[in-house]
Amino acid sequence: ERAPLNNIIAKHIHIMRCTWTVLLASLLALQVSAFSLPASPGRRVGMVSSVARQAVAMADVLERPPEVKLAPQEPKGDEMNARGKKYKLLLFNDSVNKREFVARVLVATIPEVSEAKAYTIMQQAHTQGFAVCGVWVYELAEAYCDGLTSQGLTAAVTEESDE
Repeated sequence: ERAPLNNIIAKHIHIMRCTWTVLLASLLALQVSAFSLPASPGRRVGMVSSVARQAVAMADVLERPPEVKLAPQEPKGDEMNARGKKYKLLLFNDSVNKREFVARVLVATIPEVSEAKAYTIMQQAHTQGFAVCGVWVYELAEAYCDGLTSQGLTAAVTEESDE
């Protein structure tokens, strides 16, 4: 309930500031344009005009709406085609790591993989030479690949074919 009230108060304060700035600029401009008024001995007319110019410029800036640049609505060419691409995370068999260790690393690194699924992936990699751990967008597949390789496993990310 307080947020809309605060927004309304802030808008009114902004409008009042703009109004006062415009009034001040107008008064200074009138005073400067009235050259028929005698200048006092210590006052310089040129100094007042620079102040008036600054006030008018400030009023102009406050009254102009801010420019908002929007991003293009539709991606161009390759970007549109690349948006929906998926990537496979491949796990390769190695003779260094024990099978239990591989299954534990899969469960710890990839949140979607259960212990049973990790065992299946590990067995497939052991018997066939490689296994597909899953299919994700590139950034996620790359992050999972980095997690597996940091634990000493051999993994790679490849683009999924449309076949």
